[in-house]
Amino acid sequence: MKRVLVFFLCCISLSTAYAAKIVGVRSWSGPEGTRLVLELDGSSDYRVSEDSTPGRLIVTMPRAATSIEGPRWPARVGMVDAVRLDATPATPRLVVDLNREAEAKVFLLGPGGSYGYRLVIDLAPHTTVIPVAPPVITQAPAPAAAPTPAPAPTPVPAPENRPRKSSRSSGRNIVVTIDPGHGGEDPGAIGPSGNFEKFVTLAIGKAVAEYLNSQDGITARMTRDSDFFIPLQRRRQLARYDQKADIFVSIHADSAPSRQARGASVFALSLKGANTATSRFAQMLAEQENKSDLVGGVVAESDDINNVLADMLVEGTLKHSLEMGRIILGELRPTVGKLHNSNVEQAGFAVLKEPGMVSLLVETGFISNPDEEMQLTDPAYQRELAKAVGEGILNFCRQFPVPGTYFARN
Repeated sequence: MKRVLVFFLCCISLSTAYAAKIVGVRSWSGPEGTRLVLELDGSSDYRVSEDSTPGRLIVTMPRAATSIEGPRWPARVGMVDAVRLDATPATPRLVVDLNREAEAKVFLLGPGGSYGYRLVIDLAPHTTVIPVAPPVITQAPAPAAAPTPAPAPTPVPAPENRPRKSSRSSGRNIVVTIDPGHGGEDPGAIGPSGNFEKFVTLAIGKAVAEYLNSQDGITARMTRDSDFFIPLQRRRQLARYDQKADIFVSIHADSAPSRQARGASVFALSLKGANTATSRFAQMLAEQENKSDLVGGVVAESDDINNVLADMLVEGTLKHSLEMGRIILGELRPTVGKLHNSNVEQAGFAVLKEPGMVSLLVETGFISNPDEEMQLTDPAYQRELAKAVGEGILNFCRQFPVPGTYFARN
């Protein structure tokens, strides 16, 4: 593929020089772009080199070294053709061969979670634009009007090969966005046997979308359909603005300090502020989930809802969120056998703060519990959970039909 000009946005590193060793390298590619992550054994200076060419990004790393051999470096991943560390010059250089025009952001992350120092290279299509989306009044839980969002990736398509639907009468479909929690750089919780939450949520999320797409009156989409990272705010904006979702459901399988903790839970947003919740557990879980952006390398920004109009839109959809959560809990109970809490809890979850959508976070179980970890990684059980969540959504649509939709006319 013809190589063209690359635009670089770089962050200059810390001033302290360190002979860092590259001990690991990972890569992901998704609609948002391509990410390379170099695991380091300590802090390191770095700089995007002026020797970079239209088809090659060069990052100098003084006194860097590695034992990673050629076949272990990423190749043909998204916008990346190949990666290597050239240690022959006086100053070692990380060389990234590209296959298309892109914007590159290079930054160093300090230790966080289970990770040490990381040098991150984010590559995004050069055509990415950042329009401003004005607030739009909608009747809850009606779909949003069509402003254009901040950095817009190509929406993830709904699962293919879905059964054909028969329409008894006219009326638009309800759009449901399923959001598999975590992904890419952010593994989420890790079970006793080493299973990552991000893979469990992806499998269950795909099954929920597939089930909903087999039903009349529903169109299900996903925020991610493979292993890549999406910031929390971007997840909900992707649902509301790109996919025009009426309903947003984020799927999780979290952990607790005690391995005895078990059972499913459903959460809605708390309107009383970031530090208020219906229980200590809900507050702890919200704080834990809201750290996802830090693990993924996103700079934390204020995410408070301080616009009066936005407050009204959230409040208008919250009662519907609580009703749908109650219905989903009723469907989950026979499947999971035990609910961690039989009521819909509320806390300041960042991923639920988008006005104008019915929004919930569903904890399908505790991956930190050895028995539930085994269940959550079982495909048959994943399908049972997905059907329960899907049935809850369908029953909500039937009980609270949105005017002009299939459910209102049937």
